[in-house]
Amino acid sequence: MPKNKQFPKWIWPLILVIIVGGVLIWWVIKNGAEPNMDELGKDNLYHYRNEDLGFRLDLPSEFIYYQTERFNATDYTEIRFFIPTSDPAYVYEIVPSYARPIVIRVYSEDAWNQLKDDDEGKQNFEKKMVKDGRVYVIQFWDHQPADWQDKWSDDMKSAISESLR
Repeated sequence: MPKNKQFPKWIWPLILVIIVGGVLIWWVIKNGAEPNMDELGKDNLYHYRNEDLGFRLDLPSEFIYYQTERFNATDYTEIRFFIPTSDPAYVYEIVPSYARPIVIRVYSEDAWNQLKDDDEGKQNFEKKMVKDGRVYVIQFWDHQPADWQDKWSDDMKSAISESLR
């Protein structure tokens, strides 16, 4: 009759360490992954990121169905954010039935330094940061659509502006 073979006593702690390590790695990957910028995050924000231009921006939950458009000029690149509106005044906009609340403009430092103080880029945009040889400026709409009067606030504007990184 064959003898019962038993596992060495040290194997059970090793198996436990492997299981706990696997669960921990799964949890870090699941919770540490980049959020999908088209889905509302756990913090109730949309996390827009533009790796090409090197910036990120947090948008409030009211920006559901937001769209972006890239515009390249000779001395800057612009990302325009659009949000749906039912205001009839916006039917004939560039993107029909969408309003443009935010524009992020990215200049090279050289291009920014060559702008005059009365240039539209310096007068109508707020300089937010300089990073990796680029200057990031932001512009918000002057007039909100009728259906955004109750949604838009200075706190929302400030939170968006401060989230640019």
